[in-house]
Amino acid sequence: MNVAINLQPPSMRRSPGIEGYFCGHDGVGLHWDGAGSAFARFKGLTLRSVFQPILDSHTQRPVAFEALLRATDADGSPLAPPDAFARPQGGDIVTFDRLCRTVHALNFARQALAGDILFLNVDARHLLSVGGGHGATFEALLAQCGLTPDRVVLEILESGIDDLGHLAVAVEAYQRRGYRIALDDFGCRHSNFDRLWHLTPDIVKLDRSLIDQATHNRRARLILPRLVELIHSLGAQVVCEGVETAEQHRLAADAGADLVQGYHYARPAAVLPPR
Repeated sequence: MNVAINLQPPSMRRSPGIEGYFCGHDGVGLHWDGAGSAFARFKGLTLRSVFQPILDSHTQRPVAFEALLRATDADGSPLAPPDAFARPQGGDIVTFDRLCRTVHALNFARQALAGDILFLNVDARHLLSVGGGHGATFEALLAQCGLTPDRVVLEILESGIDDLGHLAVAVEAYQRRGYRIALDDFGCRHSNFDRLWHLTPDIVKLDRSLIDQATHNRRARLILPRLVELIHSLGAQVVCEGVETAEQHRLAADAGADLVQGYHYARPAAVLPPR
């Protein structure tokens, strides 16, 4: 039987080291609420975590959780994640990205079971802003959260980066440190197979539009298993995103997707579901 492991006792969650990393930035800081959940302030924004499970396509049991940002403005009004990530500019981009991931890591670690995996999104601009040593600083922050890189999958929206060479260097550096890399929303906008050959991701997350099209279009249903097979041949696992119905689950499982994610299973929530 799985037993909950509190990887992050209260004394560690309030470590001066992890708070100190962000305290040198004006209007930026880590905080904890009365329930022990971490949240952050960033120049008028309040940043919190929710998590959506990623499930084994056959057992439908959660094996990982994607952390998602929930941001509110200074007046308390909600701000969509893309709008929140668009706020920081210049040198603030890296700070904001690391701050969000640290909040997620803290909130995940205090609830995680042994073996649970955390998926974290990485701002594409962060990758372009860091000249080298990708993952080193965040690895130190992770350690103070009670996590190690092998418990973390970094999701990269590769279509947002035109400099493929820089992206490949970043991916390789993260993988050397033990992180797994997922290409997010593959199949939307200008994603292309050339990036799969160059980037050698561990996981490919298929854009929700693909399962939606497979629901209504016979040709899309025929293509989906071939796409999954191709990705498998490159040594990567496949996550089918955006599964909202039992029929879409069946299509994803029959196509050979390893993992599934979507509202059919659970909506994002601050508390991890029972396993």
